Amino acid sequence: MTDSFGIGFVSAGFITRESHAPSVGYLPDVHVAGIQNRTRENAESLADTCREEGWGDPSVYGEDAVADLVADPDVDGLWVTSPNFTRVDVVEAAVEAVEDGAELRGIALEKPVARNLREANRIVDLVEGAALPHAYLENWPHEPDIDKLRALLWEQGRGAGRPYIARSQAEHGGPHSGWFWDGRKQGGGALTDMLCHALAGNDFLLSDPDGEDDLEPVSVSADTETIKWQQDDYADQLEADFGIDFQSNPVDDYARTTVRYEDGDGRTVVSEATGSWCYVGSGVRRTIELLGPEYSGQVLSDDESSSVFFSDELGEGEGWAEKQTATSGRMPIAAADVVKSGFVAENRDAVAAFRAGENARLDLSDGVRILRLCMAAYKAAEDGADIDLRDADLEGYTPPPARE
Repeated sequence: MTDSFGIGFVSAGFITRESHAPSVGYLPDVHVAGIQNRTRENAESLADTCREEGWGDPSVYGEDAVADLVADPDVDGLWVTSPNFTRVDVVEAAVEAVEDGAELRGIALEKPVARNLREANRIVDLVEGAALPHAYLENWPHEPDIDKLRALLWEQGRGAGRPYIARSQAEHGGPHSGWFWDGRKQGGGALTDMLCHALAGNDFLLSDPDGEDDLEPVSVSADTETIKWQQDDYADQLEADFGIDFQSNPVDDYARTTVRYEDGDGRTVVSEATGSWCYVGSGVRRTIELLGPEYSGQVLSDDESSSVFFSDELGEGEGWAEKQTATSGRMPIAAADVVKSGFVAENRDAVAAFRAGENARLDLSDGVRILRLCMAAYKAAEDGADIDLRDADLEGYTPPPARE
């Protein structure tokens, strides 16, 4: 496999297991070379899956072994998909290994880059100080449907005028791991988990594919609420499932944000984004829209062309769809989901960029930019007033759910 690009995963959690590792099966001359995880057994399990599926024969590393993973001669690129609260420590260990002589062709970080701008800027300083090419792993802008929608509307509608409103909604029934519900570990709540997708998607849709305009975010308004999960029955469920005292330390399970941009001619362009953990349905629900003077487009992610039905007699079976909250009833079939959800395209882009010694199409500066919008949204919701992004100092800001 000397000509094959080896990916080393930091974390064997859900996003790695269900999205990033399977995407390798669609990438020529790419393999999973190593997996590091705090719980070694989980890394061993994912490594077995990789071997069974033909994605690679990865070496396995346990807790505190990021440097060993980076030093593995078969690892060319590091994919950091570990929990948000580990990001700075992981990147520090990786960069230290590179400075000690380990060879690495690039580092990619799953969204969000970090819990706040202090951590994000620390990560960027470390990575760029080590002269490492980098990528921001946000799948929405890489999704074929979203990418094609943008290309068509901009190409065909340019004569009428640029698109001026993007609307995105991202919601599901709640995260799958306990650390997501802990604002100090996650950095926030539904806003930094789900709304960040919608903000990134809108930003992508509103930006000129030809790079001809200068789109500047100028203000943010927002609301955050805890609607569902602080109710007694649901808080008790979180206590039982994850040991989380959500009543005492709640985070937002709903967030709404409006970002006002100005283009190079001073015209207003609007991004409307909503994210929540309050949706009960067949997995993840999203709606994405782009509107212009004489055109519009829409992507509905839960509008699958095929579905299956199981009666209540089979209701005790295991789920198979992301964030599935029921095991009976009609469910969409998400065939080739890693392709349709953009993970194949984003990883192909990152690998190609690292092979060329360049940053990916989305790099860590994009991740910091989207995280800044998230921080502005939390502050706008907290202050009950719009945040002027042109002079806002958000470097030291910590969202309320993340405070000690």
